[in-house]
Amino acid sequence: MANIRRVKRTLFIIQIIILILIPIVIVLVEGRASLVPFYLPINSFIYFILLMALIMVVEGFVFNMLEMRLLRSPSTIYYIAKNSIRRGLVVIAVAAVVVFLLWTPFMSQAIENAFNQNVTLNNTNSTTASEFIIFYDRDPLGLEAVDRISVTSINGPARVYLVSEKNYLNYSTDLSQLIPYRINSQEYIADSQLTIPLNPLPYGKYYLILDTVRSDASAVDVVIHKAISPTFLSYVPFFALLFICAYGIWMAYMWPMKRKYAVGAIYR
Repeated sequence: MANIRRVKRTLFIIQIIILILIPIVIVLVEGRASLVPFYLPINSFIYFILLMALIMVVEGFVFNMLEMRLLRSPSTIYYIAKNSIRRGLVVIAVAAVVVFLLWTPFMSQAIENAFNQNVTLNNTNSTTASEFIIFYDRDPLGLEAVDRISVTSINGPARVYLVSEKNYLNYSTDLSQLIPYRINSQEYIADSQLTIPLNPLPYGKYYLILDTVRSDASAVDVVIHKAISPTFLSYVPFFALLFICAYGIWMAYMWPMKRKYAVGAIYR
């Protein structure tokens, strides 16, 4: 029994160290993470974390089976079986919720809509680029990103420009110098409706500017649409299903053990 527990402890420690080191190596190799502003794209290594977690769970099952074969106390075996079933029910319930939320189209769409940003910019007819929205192109963990911007002009056409924070700070005092640096080089005139599609951008802060000099619209309604990372949508529900299968098999094994040793157990 002591040898089994020692091997189990040693193996888990090694795996935890690997679980910490490999993501660090991946992040350093990719070079996309940053401290200021903080950005840690866990999509780069989330599959590895989930895989290692699943392996450790299955190993835990194996070691529990080995320990239970050496136990002579019906009460201890019953207690282990009862706790294993309870834990399995909790994990399966949580995993099922994750699958439902991320793989059900209307639920994933509802989650994305909840994170959308809705803003109205009023045309003050100012001669400076003072009407703008500031946003990050994705969250600090890279789980969601802006995939498009919808602009609705009111009472006339409007011109809107999407620029990086660096370019805005350099040329904000002169709109004519800032215009050539707009990211939306083609889609910048909103004549009633405009959609600005966004390809993946470098992580950072961006400005959506209403050109108050060259716009006739009295205001524009802006919706910044955010989408959940495809990697997150693919891997997390898939591994959730694997956890459901693993714990389901484990519970199917433990349930007869619980019933068998319930009679001789001192505590229940």
